[in-house]
Amino acid sequence: MDVPAENASVGLRVPVSDTLISDVVANVLIAAICFLILVFSVPAIVLNILNVLIFVKTKIDSITVCFISLALSDLISMILLSNNAIYGIIVAFRVSWGSSLPTYPFILSIAIGLSVDTSSATTTYIALQRGLCVALPFLTRHLFNKNRSLIICVSVFVFILVCSTPRAISFRLKTIPNPADNSSTVTIVQFLKTWGPSDSFYTIFVKTALVCAEFALMIVCAALIFYGMQASVKLKLKSSSQAAQAQPKGSYNTASEYSKFSNGSKGEFKKETGNGSRKTNDKDQNLKNRKETKESLVMKQSLIVVLIHVMFTTPRMLASLYGVIEPRYRVGGHYQNLYLVTYSSISVTDSINAFANFFVYLKFNSKFRGFFVNTICRSGVNVRN
Repeated sequence: MDVPAENASVGLRVPVSDTLISDVVANVLIAAICFLILVFSVPAIVLNILNVLIFVKTKIDSITVCFISLALSDLISMILLSNNAIYGIIVAFRVSWGSSLPTYPFILSIAIGLSVDTSSATTTYIALQRGLCVALPFLTRHLFNKNRSLIICVSVFVFILVCSTPRAISFRLKTIPNPADNSSTVTIVQFLKTWGPSDSFYTIFVKTALVCAEFALMIVCAALIFYGMQASVKLKLKSSSQAAQAQPKGSYNTASEYSKFSNGSKGEFKKETGNGSRKTNDKDQNLKNRKETKESLVMKQSLIVVLIHVMFTTPRMLASLYGVIEPRYRVGGHYQNLYLVTYSSISVTDSINAFANFFVYLKFNSKFRGFFVNTICRSGVNVRN
């Protein structure tokens, strides 16, 4: 198995001649950033476990399947990212026994990328689903259900996995004598000849073209959702205004008022019939209002999840674009330290993104909030007592 001539390994410091950030500064920054990652990623692990457990216990529909898939992707990425952060802190302090540790964050980053890409694609599907329900409500009324959403979420994961696999199998682990201490060994990553083409495909197609397409689609669908919510509010106000104006002055708007001018059992029958009809209409109207309120909350929940994702994935998209136009911006390149510091910082935004979704569900999902308060919180109180 031959290896490329340039930068044939990861795990040892690759000599570079034109760095923008010195090694000392890079180590300090990475250590601080890794600590910040742990501040958000560790709670995010707990919160996403709660997300999965609560959504599984609630009524599973199309959107719930998407939220479960999103929570699972975030959970896996946060577990792996927390390990990488711990490795990064240890490496930054240059402990004597940690010479092989730089290899493992590189390996774990393959799986982290798969989870993050799946999370991004799932969020895009959530935005697309809600956007189409707003733009084409009658055509999409029965289009999305839990089975189709499950198939789509699994298909998304398989597609990302297939795109990532050539890159993931284009390197090998190798043990060599440690240049700093010939009495010990160090584990490094050795690239194969297929690494260059597969890494270029992954960077250009998955991390750049696909991310930009998802980003644009989420923006368009978020705009549709927002427009639909605004139009729904205006329609409700207009309907209320028309209903108030449609009632003529001096008319008998209740059955009881009409019964004052009626005699005998006939009048009483009209009164009872009118009251029964009014109660039925009020019940139907209340059911309709509750359904509309529930749909509005689902729209708001989906919109905020999408907007949070767009906000916190923008840095990753910009970094991917810069990596395409600047080949020195990579591991082993002249801008290696800048690359490492930048993507460590991007991991912080990924952690915040995974951390924030729980509070969105708690705010806008009554079933989620009810199960959390009645089951999780009360169980914790009972355990303490």
